[in-house]
Amino acid sequence: MSFLFAKQIGLKNYIFRGIKIKILKKFSETINYNTVTNNFYKIAKWDPSGSEVYMTQCFADWGNEYLFLDSISQRQNEVFLDIGCHTAYFPILFKDYFTKIIGFEPSLKCINHYKKLNLSNFLYYQNFIGDENTEVLGSDSNTGYSFYKDSKQYDQKDINKKIKKITLDDFVSKSGLNKISAIKIDIDGFDLQVLYGAKKIIAENRPSIMIENYSKELFNFFNDLNYDLLAIVADKKQPYNLNLEIFKNFDESKWVKMVCCIPKEFKKNYKTNFFKGNIFSGINKNKILKTFNFKQNNL
Repeated sequence: MSFLFAKQIGLKNYIFRGIKIKILKKFSETINYNTVTNNFYKIAKWDPSGSEVYMTQCFADWGNEYLFLDSISQRQNEVFLDIGCHTAYFPILFKDYFTKIIGFEPSLKCINHYKKLNLSNFLYYQNFIGDENTEVLGSDSNTGYSFYKDSKQYDQKDINKKIKKITLDDFVSKSGLNKISAIKIDIDGFDLQVLYGAKKIIAENRPSIMIENYSKELFNFFNDLNYDLLAIVADKKQPYNLNLEIFKNFDESKWVKMVCCIPKEFKKNYKTNFFKGNIFSGINKNKILKTFNFKQNNL
């Protein structure tokens, strides 16, 4: 983990929580971690993303996850689609906010991990999601990440198998799903393909979307859909300082991890907000949670 990450989470947390997670993983295959939303997330010994959740204290996405939840608080929340759900952190974090959660994950290691979870409203499918229906050769790594042959991260040395890549539009049509109120997309560089394969459900359901992409192409996609794009943005020199920004256009100088794409008819009247942290304790988690009306649990 980089010094930039250490400054963002705070040097105190980086040292003490870093030592603690190493000790816990040494003596246990899984660690039950109580999330901000008061649900237990099982951190697998082999999962680096779980360690990041522990190190950041449920702020792996800088607080954008709580902006995202707050943005849907005034609508009826039925179905949440999690694209790239890995070890089911978001289905657990968001468990009490949706009637049904559907996850898509190509990694067999992660799929087997789900079988140990007690999530009654969580369904999962072993698929890649993209802009076409096809079959691809996917790799399955020891850390639970899976990539298909056309991606830069694909490793021939990993376990390989044929997996179906599908579009969300096709899946939803065949499943008879409706009332999709939220989608999270995080699939390491192929996130925009998911949007292109979900044009129909976005038009019909008007879901809020949190996506790991910040590009001109993303702005162009939502240009005519009557959406607002918001994010909690980090300061590159002082990464513990964050700003809530409502984007007017793409600015490549911004350091953005996740973007919240909110239909204008559901967007609250957010104002730009500055969350001042410090190098010792990192991101000002309590202020972010207070801003978005969350109880300050487990911090």
